Amino acid sequence: EAGAILIIYAALILLLVLIGGILLTPLVTETQEFISALPQLWQNLQQRTAALETRYTWLPDISGVIARLPGELAGLSRYFGTAAGVAFRFLGGVFSIVTVLFMTFYMLVEGPQIKQQFLTLFPAERSGRVEEILQHIGLKFGGWVRGQLLLGLIIGVVVGIGAAILGLPYPLLLGLVAGITELIPIVGPILGAIPAVLIALFQPPLLRIPRVLIVAVFYAVVQQAESNFVVPRVMRMAVGISPLLTVIALLVGVKLLGIIGALLSIPVAAALQVVVGEILQTIRKAARQ
Repeated sequence: EAGAILIIYAALILLLVLIGGILLTPLVTETQEFISALPQLWQNLQQRTAALETRYTWLPDISGVIARLPGELAGLSRYFGTAAGVAFRFLGGVFSIVTVLFMTFYMLVEGPQIKQQFLTLFPAERSGRVEEILQHIGLKFGGWVRGQLLLGLIIGVVVGIGAAILGLPYPLLLGLVAGITELIPIVGPILGAIPAVLIALFQPPLLRIPRVLIVAVFYAVVQQAESNFVVPRVMRMAVGISPLLTVIALLVGVKLLGIIGALLSIPVAAALQVVVGEILQTIRKAARQ
């Protein structure tokens, strides 16, 4: 069993290396180009905001805020310590990732023994049913993880293609940002849209319409489609809960715990669905008797 798990780990690492090899070169190129163009984009943003303030005197001092922002961000460095401290934290993050991988490996290897020890807490006549419930809940959680990754992939591909069609530079980078931020509940789609909107500010009009307006509308449509259509259906396919229950779970999770509640709402709802279903089934059996 341990050998099979090692083979799966090796296959996953090989797959990630192959995908990274295909996407890494254009992604690095776009990132370097974006970083090189960032000072000019920043200067253009200051000039545009200053022109707007000159034209509309009632506007606040936006250009001053933008001019002070790099200094404010640089001032935040005192909270992060020296370069050596940053390096240690980076190494600590790598160590944490490796630790999680090893813990996952040992949990997969020793999981059956842990589950059997847990089942000894229940009477022998009920342990089989408890094991089935645990297995069902585990399948729900695994489906939720796959659904989250699938959502990130869908949004990343859609945004990357849309950015290329709209003539935005760095479409691969924008798609990657959108796909990663999709994993952040509620604010993720908004965070993913900010770089594209800022870049579109300095692009020429498209079909005599300001490109920034078209990009903002595109991201708004993607966000609405994601929250109202894609998420419910992907979660129904991956987790097995209805779109209506998905939306209700998200709303309740946001209301109770904010972003964390939104992140945990669907797997918790799936687990509760399994438990409630078992309770109802037990009640029906008792009623027949």
